[in-house]
Amino acid sequence: MGDDISNDKAPSVWSKVSLHWYHWAVLALSLILTFGAWYVTDQQVQQKTQARFEFQSNQIINLVRERMEKYEEALWAGVAALHMQSKPSDRSSWKEFAESLKVEERYPGINGVGVIHYVPTAKLENYLAWQRKELPAYKIHPPHEYKEYWPISYIEPQSNNAKAVGLDMAHEKNRYTAAQRSRDRKEAQITGPITLVQDSKQTPGFLFYVPWFSNNRVPLEYGDDSGFLGLVYAPFIMSNLMDGVLYNENRLIHFDIFDGDTKLYSELNIKSESFDQSPVFSKTVEMDIYGRNWEFQVQTSLLFREQFGSSQPTMILIGGILIDGLLFLIFLILSRSNKRAIEYANIVTRELKNKHKDLEDVQHNLQRRNLELEEANSELDQFAFVASHDLKAPLRGISQLVGWIEEDTKGYLTSDTENFFFLLKNRVQRLESLLDDLLEYSRIGRKEGSLQKVDIKSKVNEIFDLFNPRDDVSFTLDCNIKEITTMITPLEQIIRNLISNSFKHNDKKICKIHIKIQKLDDYYLFSFTDNGPGIPVEHRRRVFDLFHTLKPRDEVEGSGLGLSIIKKILDRYGSDYEISSEDGSGCLFTFTWPLDDEIKRII
Repeated sequence: MGDDISNDKAPSVWSKVSLHWYHWAVLALSLILTFGAWYVTDQQVQQKTQARFEFQSNQIINLVRERMEKYEEALWAGVAALHMQSKPSDRSSWKEFAESLKVEERYPGINGVGVIHYVPTAKLENYLAWQRKELPAYKIHPPHEYKEYWPISYIEPQSNNAKAVGLDMAHEKNRYTAAQRSRDRKEAQITGPITLVQDSKQTPGFLFYVPWFSNNRVPLEYGDDSGFLGLVYAPFIMSNLMDGVLYNENRLIHFDIFDGDTKLYSELNIKSESFDQSPVFSKTVEMDIYGRNWEFQVQTSLLFREQFGSSQPTMILIGGILIDGLLFLIFLILSRSNKRAIEYANIVTRELKNKHKDLEDVQHNLQRRNLELEEANSELDQFAFVASHDLKAPLRGISQLVGWIEEDTKGYLTSDTENFFFLLKNRVQRLESLLDDLLEYSRIGRKEGSLQKVDIKSKVNEIFDLFNPRDDVSFTLDCNIKEITTMITPLEQIIRNLISNSFKHNDKKICKIHIKIQKLDDYYLFSFTDNGPGIPVEHRRRVFDLFHTLKPRDEVEGSGLGLSIIKKILDRYGSDYEISSEDGSGCLFTFTWPLDDEIKRII
């Protein structure tokens, strides 16, 4: 017979293992909790890194604007220097002024500073004669069709800009248009993209103009009747300007600059240090720069990803999935153990029906089967212990982690995110409560303690006091019984759950609870009365079902297992029970409990 049992196709036990719907409900709730924690944490990380990106990108753009304003101040200083001279400025006077500016030291990125005289056709001969006194080879170039001239007269340092001396701004559209606009608006302007004659690499650049008007009489060599004398200007090669503004080293942000369709400056290429081909963030910003619309295309670098990237959401997701897997494994093993116990019981029954052996053999087999059942129950107890300790520990860790995240992100949270955190903590607490109640339900009939004498009146008062009742709770106890001998643990579970339900479901200003205990001929009779909303007739059977609540889960505390636990205990002890309500207000729950001698027989 032993061979038949051991070879009773143990793999078939696994094939028959199936989880109940409430197991799947717990797993689903745990998954929702996991993905909820991951989503909230991921959103907070995104918000923080987005704020960092906005700060860094705005800082760089503002730095470019501030540097241009600094250059503008230097050009207006040139206008002031021209006004201070009592006669038309000459080349040596301008050189002295430019050297006092210390252009290369104070204004990195600027190629020089110079003067453009406005020369009407009528004054061209006087202007050329005046310039050739100091520079005999001086000439205006290249030729053009306009009847006015905007030649560069002086530029310092001249050694680096010799090709620019005599260059007429009217020969090219971008130079000419910006010069006229600066004169007409009487304000600083820059040209559209151009290539400077002094730039051997032929890279994009621009000219920066400020207008110069006469305070007194207009000279014979230059100027017009409106008092306009010319421009003070500075040439810029864009790459030199950016190198002067900021170095592309250990930067969190890279960018390109466009003027229309022309790319003025570029860092968004694989040659740039820490260039990220798949940036975390990117954006486009348009900005008016002295009459031109510059477009900044900004994106994060690899250094930004390293400093502000966070694996916290991923770790939460992985940890949650591992916990879900542990839950599934525990439920599966518990279900397998239960199936094995049932299989053993079926084998015993079949053997008793189909085999005729003497009483000694039958007793021997029964003893062996009982030992096997005890081993199966011991296995169930072991896994119940794992569920109550090893499973709840990660849940407490998640709850603590959520609390830390909430503290770290305090002040950054939106109202929606705060609500997500509230729901997250609520779901953790509910899952812990659900595990406790499931374990309590599974242990009914197996972990009941031992018979003991107890003062039932004192015990009921003690249970009630453990709830820390509020001032708006009225509790009365009618009991003329002193001591009873019973299994106190299951009876205490029933009393505790009934008092808890009266608290949770009461909607009155004063919660009234009345308990009456009396001894009849064949049993003890317990009556619990409250003034809550009562239970409609159509729900009085369903309330004993697992996880059944009369209200939506988010509107009531608890797991929906309280009355299921009560029903299982009362069925275990062969007790009768009934729920009734008067006019839909208040609820009366009565049940019988075995007398002292009867309880000994049952156990």
